[in-house]
Amino acid sequence: MKKHFYESLKKYKKIGRSSFHTPGHKGNFFKSRDLLGLDFTELPLTDSLYEAVGIIAEAEKNIEKLYNSKRSLISCGGNTLCIQTMLRLASGNGGNIICDRVLHRSAVSAMALLDINPVWIRRDFGKESLLAEKINMESLKKHLNSNKSFNAFYTTSPSYYGILQDIKEISDLCAAHSVPVLVDNAHGSHLMFTSKNLHPVANGASLCADSAHKTLPVLTGGAWLHINDDKFIKGAKNAMALFGSTSPSYPIMASMDICLSWLASYAEKEFLNLESRVKNIKSIARDVGIYVPNDEISDPVRIVLGTWKIGYSGYEFREYLYKYKIEPEMCDEKYVILIATPFNTKEDWKRLKKAISSVKPKNDNGKNLYQGCFVSDDLPEIKASIREAVMHEGIYVDIDHSKNRIAADIVCPCPPGIPVVMPGEKIGEAEYEALKRYGISEIYVLK
Repeated sequence: MKKHFYESLKKYKKIGRSSFHTPGHKGNFFKSRDLLGLDFTELPLTDSLYEAVGIIAEAEKNIEKLYNSKRSLISCGGNTLCIQTMLRLASGNGGNIICDRVLHRSAVSAMALLDINPVWIRRDFGKESLLAEKINMESLKKHLNSNKSFNAFYTTSPSYYGILQDIKEISDLCAAHSVPVLVDNAHGSHLMFTSKNLHPVANGASLCADSAHKTLPVLTGGAWLHINDDKFIKGAKNAMALFGSTSPSYPIMASMDICLSWLASYAEKEFLNLESRVKNIKSIARDVGIYVPNDEISDPVRIVLGTWKIGYSGYEFREYLYKYKIEPEMCDEKYVILIATPFNTKEDWKRLKKAISSVKPKNDNGKNLYQGCFVSDDLPEIKASIREAVMHEGIYVDIDHSKNRIAADIVCPCPPGIPVVMPGEKIGEAEYEALKRYGISEIYVLK
């Protein structure tokens, strides 16, 4: 039998592209560490993740010390497991939560499993960025002041496009109504170590999920959940065990421990250097006409390039970057996203600087690519709960036959990174037109 997958990965590695994507270790950090030789299981001397009393418990205490949290839990199931756990802790018996419409599909799946009813809240759109930017605070206040009871407020910060929410302002407002704030901080584990401490834990979040492997030197699948509210601590391990594998990866946990030592010794200096490098790249990009989101609301080390401004779709610009042996994290019709960490090499930065400074804008100046976000001002009509929609039998239909059907899955074009429809929502005229304009050809609906 051919080892096709294994050989394909080896072949890709030989291309030698600079990694401006996850994981944060960039393939460099663990070269001298024998992590494969540490692939153990639960033994008397190796501790047990969900009943931790030994070396795993000690590692979790080190996380708490670094992040100044009341409790931190290790996850080998990525940020998905952390999101599932924090939703279980905050609203495990169903009920209502106020929910940012910008969210990962794992949160929607967890809501289906836990029978949580989200009350959606919009963000305001950036007129030039085309991105969902800040939570509409007036809308949040309106919900909090209503007669409805809410178990939590849930938001994603930073977004995939690096847009940050003002977690301090949100937390202060929610605290006045005794509503805990839950943050999917998948792309922001490093924010504790930037020049300004932007991490949600430092700004009032009650529960915060960090996908450590995305921006820190941790093997893929390594994440941690921070708890800063005493009432959620006691049942936290049980909540995580409800969703987690009983075979957690010891190499992943070992990589986290190595990462923690590195963070304690070098993070402050290294992330300051990274900010400087990223700032320089953003400046070069702006000079050649590429749109870069406002620094005031952006992750200081996330590189987001609005290439539509110089006539390139994100897909076209990715092909352009390949000529310089650069692999970005993601691209869409208008943007290219690059994830930089302290473990990108000098050669990586040299390639990126040369690629961006050498690009020649197209003559149309992006006019053919610049289109607005096709998202209705009104939220879709809810015809079934998320749980009912996800658990019900569904069927794929051509988009032309989708009008007035009930969605059974998320449809989330990028940009702006906001779902046009969620499970249980009716595909009305506005949603149908949006899906058509985004080029969606078929959709999963209730049968």
